[in-house]
Amino acid sequence: MNTSTGTDNLLATCGEDASVPPRFIILGAIVVLRTSAAAFCASASGPVSQVAALFREEGVVCISGALPDSVIGPVTDFLTGALDEISQLFAKFGIELRDPRAGAQVEGLLDAAATKVSPEDRHVLLGHFPLAVRLSEVLWRIPLHLADQPFLYEMLRTKRLFVHMPPVARFVLPGNVKAAVPAHQDISYNKHLGAFCVVWVPLVEIDRSCGGMAVFPRTQGRGELFRGETVAPSDGWIAGIDTSELERVELHPLKPGDVVVMGDETVHESMPNRSPRIRLSIDFRFFGEGSSSSKHYLDLARRRVVAPAD
Repeated sequence: MNTSTGTDNLLATCGEDASVPPRFIILGAIVVLRTSAAAFCASASGPVSQVAALFREEGVVCISGALPDSVIGPVTDFLTGALDEISQLFAKFGIELRDPRAGAQVEGLLDAAATKVSPEDRHVLLGHFPLAVRLSEVLWRIPLHLADQPFLYEMLRTKRLFVHMPPVARFVLPGNVKAAVPAHQDISYNKHLGAFCVVWVPLVEIDRSCGGMAVFPRTQGRGELFRGETVAPSDGWIAGIDTSELERVELHPLKPGDVVVMGDETVHESMPNRSPRIRLSIDFRFFGEGSSSSKHYLDLARRRVVAPAD
């Protein structure tokens, strides 16, 4: 079957010179809208060069099938068990953690002027796992497996990999918009790191209803866009970056085993969870031997946490 004529006709409608505008990308003979996550996806079984090229050009790449069930399963089970323990905190405020209304109930609780919630409890209610959970070596399974793959070495142009400790493990309740992170670059939150990349790992099915992440491609390399110093006392986030002139892409569908890799300057934001399910994810900040950290990090080759003074 000859597909070139149909493709050429479609391209001809996209501009006077039949070139592909920024909102399209060609994958073989298929033209894919850049508003689709498919334009930024590559298979873990495909060429490493394709993954690295997408990362360098777009500042973001979704790698499908990067993590096997033997890695994802124990991490998911561990964090699910941690949720069971956290449920006692929610119960203290009359909220059932897995109730589809839990997100709205948390929002109402934290918005109530008369509510007295400690900073520690607020942090958890907003979807952050406690530090003791994030420090568990169970979570090491993910970066250790990725360190056995060639992708991150190629992206970071390094022969050794390190990852900031502890990682960020989060849960987003159904309808909990208070857990949403405004548009930002991770460089603004990680001044202790030199150059790095972010690896976001969904532990549940991510579709339009469950939300996940929206990214703004080709923002890597623009430098830090946020110039202020203000962090909101209620949720700990800095003010969102103005994205009105940027292209926005929602990354879905994704499934457990897929990972999203972004540059440290790539603008992205979290999306609301409108499903009846809890969204569960974890993200890591990887860097190479040419970078540095003034805080604890995991040396993946030595499988050892390195303290700043070491």
